[in-house]
Amino acid sequence: MTTPQDPDHLPPQQPYTPAPPPLSESELAGYGGGQGRPVVPEPKEVRLSFFLWLAGAVLLVVSSVLVLTQRDLAIEEARKAPPTPGVTAEQLESAVTAVLVFLVIIGLVLAALMAFFAFKVRAGRNWARITLTVIGAAVFLYHLFGFSLVGLIIVLVVAAAVVTMYLPASKAYFDSAKRAG
Repeated sequence: MTTPQDPDHLPPQQPYTPAPPPLSESELAGYGGGQGRPVVPEPKEVRLSFFLWLAGAVLLVVSSVLVLTQRDLAIEEARKAPPTPGVTAEQLESAVTAVLVFLVIIGLVLAALMAFFAFKVRAGRNWARITLTVIGAAVFLYHLFGFSLVGLIIVLVVAAAVVTMYLPASKAYFDSAKRAG
């Protein structure tokens, strides 16, 4: 039988890693109370970003619906293109309609995702901030297909929403949410 003092038969030691510092009294008594919510109050930058994301989502829905009103113009532009052998006028109209419906669906999905993740960002979820940044890039790419004034406004609103999520006050808010667990 071995004794605990026998160094040859001791289990291997794990390297020592210190525990994270405990939350201060003000953090424990603060906004989130350690329940996974940020312990600092929501800064105006996060609130502004939230409303910009919602405004961008509403504008994207309006823009997507307006795309359907441009069907006749899109068909006329498609007819001006060099003819493709074997494609009838009805097939061309169907293809244009299908593309427009696809663009509307993409716009509506992006708008819904923007609104959903905006609420998560407001709750201090850093993963939602990163996700919205990616969605912002997708909105930018979505509006590269066709330039319009509404599309430019949407891109500018989304860009402002992304920037405000990364300002110093916003970073402190997300860091406190991460620390609160």
